[in-house]
Amino acid sequence: MVVRIGGPAAIGAEIIASHYEARRWSLASRAARPFIHLLCLHSGGAAEVSGEGETVALSGPALVWLPPECAAHLDLAAGSPAALLRLRPGAWHRYLPPSAEPAYLALDGARGILALPVEPDLVTAVSRSIAAIASEIAAPARNGAASIMSAELTLCVLRFWRLFASDSEPQEEGSSAEILSRFRRLLEERYHQQLRVADYAGLLGMTPDRLHALCSRELKRSPSALIQQRVVKEAATRLEAGTATVKQIAFALGFKDTAYFSRFFRKHTGEAPGAWRKRVAARIRSGRSRPMLNFADWP
Repeated sequence: MVVRIGGPAAIGAEIIASHYEARRWSLASRAARPFIHLLCLHSGGAAEVSGEGETVALSGPALVWLPPECAAHLDLAAGSPAALLRLRPGAWHRYLPPSAEPAYLALDGARGILALPVEPDLVTAVSRSIAAIASEIAAPARNGAASIMSAELTLCVLRFWRLFASDSEPQEEGSSAEILSRFRRLLEERYHQQLRVADYAGLLGMTPDRLHALCSRELKRSPSALIQQRVVKEAATRLEAGTATVKQIAFALGFKDTAYFSRFFRKHTGEAPGAWRKRVAARIRSGRSRPMLNFADWP
């Protein structure tokens, strides 16, 4: 069972009953990018995940986080009940509330298999959430389906995350490069929400002053400038595509006032959105190169 958000399946959920034969699941995606999986393996169950000549044996009760491309197949032994949650990178975070952002950033950045033995009750609880998600996917037109999926997915993510994330550990641990990578990923996903520097700092688990100092030292730009430049870059890209009105682009980027969007765009490019679009179209028709925004990419 899967649910779609404007394209390939974003979330899939499956309850796997005990069976008299061993069975295999493919963990590869049919879309452009592979999936993330969360496996709930009940007591007495046994499984293996394999890929690139390596096999990892698993035994229940356990919760297992499988990042993209870490394994190609999941083999369940006979008589092994389980639950499997499938998440598409770049899309599943849309179901999470801002309060779950630290968990999302930690799990989205995982690169290896996280297999954690747990109490049977926790496997049961997470499996129930996966079953609830599967039920809502099966009838997406029911009132509140998206909200219920959001709540249940959040429970799954937070329950797994707190198994290895201690509340006593500062959330901004890691090198400057790692923190900036998290900021970049967060900005890529939230630039259209008009979040403030303080909002991003809070999601990263640090103070605004700390984020400002880090960006200024490493990137020679303030976090505010980086946020604004990302919005302008997206606006210019959409204007160049020429398929949406200026008003539609403004609203898509979180601006409630088209006039304010126009002033914002002019401040950063020297031209109003409409004038920018016309100039780009004229340059393309004449065979000249597109105008370049003077926004250096992240290191």
